[in-house]
Amino acid sequence: MDLTVGLIGCGKFAPLHLDALVRNEHVRRVVAADPDEAALAEMHRRYGIIARAESDWRAVVGSDEVDIVDIITPHDSHCEIAVTALEAGKDVICEKPIARTLDEADAMIAAAERAGRRLLISMPQVHFPAVARAKELLEAGEIGRPFLAVFEVYDDEVARMSDPEHWKGDLDRAGGGVLIDAGYHAVYDMLHLLGRPRAVTAMCRSLVVHTEGTGEDTAAVALDLGDGLLGVIVVTFADDATRYRAERRIVGTAGTLLVRDMPEDELPLLLMADEDIAPVHVRNPLQVAPLAVELTINDLIGAIIEGHEPVAPTQLARDALATVLAAYRSEREGCRIEMVW
Repeated sequence: MDLTVGLIGCGKFAPLHLDALVRNEHVRRVVAADPDEAALAEMHRRYGIIARAESDWRAVVGSDEVDIVDIITPHDSHCEIAVTALEAGKDVICEKPIARTLDEADAMIAAAERAGRRLLISMPQVHFPAVARAKELLEAGEIGRPFLAVFEVYDDEVARMSDPEHWKGDLDRAGGGVLIDAGYHAVYDMLHLLGRPRAVTAMCRSLVVHTEGTGEDTAAVALDLGDGLLGVIVVTFADDATRYRAERRIVGTAGTLLVRDMPEDELPLLLMADEDIAPVHVRNPLQVAPLAVELTINDLIGAIIEGHEPVAPTQLARDALATVLAAYRSEREGCRIEMVW
């Protein structure tokens, strides 16, 4: 096919999407939009695939030449842009999280249904080779019955969360703090690998960032995953380490899987059983995020063209948001939140 993609947002993650779009066999051109003229000009200069640049996203989603709209904007704009694009007859790819609230998410899903178009959410970590292989090993029973999963994410966003002008430090714009942001990856990964939780108990606190109007910088979430399985997610935006780090440990009756995101200094997937530690071979570059985004874009565009479900369906994105919002409610009310699916 000969597709034109409308790229909304030319910020930090735009190059990852553009690199993937350049290499996708179906995409021939991109029309980009961003109100930041400097950021827009830089992307236009760097990527020859960008045929036109606009300061207003409405000029892109309303264009007859655009087939798919790819949204890479702050959380508070996802719903408006997606609904407008769907009503204009475009298929939509949207960065995580799907939205800030379930009402927003459901409005997006309903708009897609009314228009007969696809709304697909980018959840790239399901495409990490180690995560994909871990799912296969789990389904094959390689570690027996899983009974404990502990997922951890460490990142440093103290500066941007402390900046009242930045959307990451704005509770209303972001919809929360670290849990709905970097923590959303851990949530959808856990649900993808182990299923929906029956109940959620959480502490979501600002332990380092005390700027008024911000969300939590640190969260600890306990998930009752049923059938003798407990999950724990620990995330922080207040770790001053040199870079983002994440780890997923799944403990079963016959072994343990350990998945790490930084293969340049650690093996990305280990299977531990009977006091033995066996690396599991996966194709994993030193920087896994660009590969994962490319695999995600290819999967989502393929789903749009061929009509099949992607590896991470839109329902997973909504389920992950529902879990995050249950954690926030648990913090507010100081109790266990039963999930209704």
